Amino acid sequence: MTFDNNRYFSRQKFQIQKSTLRVNKKNIFDSIEYEIPFDLINNKIITQTIINNNLIISGIFVFFLGLLFLFGSSPEFTYILASMGLFLTILAFLNRKKVITISTLDGNSIELYFNNQNKVEVMEYANEIIKAANVFLLRKYSKVDRSLPIDPQLERFQYLLNREVITEENFESLKNQLLGTENKSSIGFGQK
Repeated sequence: MTFDNNRYFSRQKFQIQKSTLRVNKKNIFDSIEYEIPFDLINNKIITQTIINNNLIISGIFVFFLGLLFLFGSSPEFTYILASMGLFLTILAFLNRKKVITISTLDGNSIELYFNNQNKVEVMEYANEIIKAANVFLLRKYSKVDRSLPIDPQLERFQYLLNREVITEENFESLKNQLLGTENKSSIGFGQK
């Protein structure tokens, strides 16, 4: 499943593959393509609006610098600096970035840009990424094989539980299947 995600001069293309998420990012100056293994993708989504704080601070600084010239001999310079400061501050708010972020275990993150018109579509694709990662992890780590050692299999089930891919009930069910106690009501001498 492919998804194009653009913001101004930045172009992103995401493609859900069998075991990875392929990301292709392009902007005016460079292009990069890489894959993120599903093992590294968390199943948490953060929706946020990011404002360029440096632009706001610069705008406020220039505005107050202009006010200092108000008490000097150049009132026209005051109007220029105050206008520039106000413009930079307004520009920071107009240029805010709305992002849906999916964190990864290696400290990086997957950022999908959205606006008011496509927020639902972008959120649905973010959920598809997490769903594909969870399905991959379930296929990889939830296999029960009684001929293999028990401890490594229990560790895999615990890994799925810790990553919140399965619930506590699913964990107990997998553990019972592995130990061969899934349909037994009690353990002991009283069983027939």
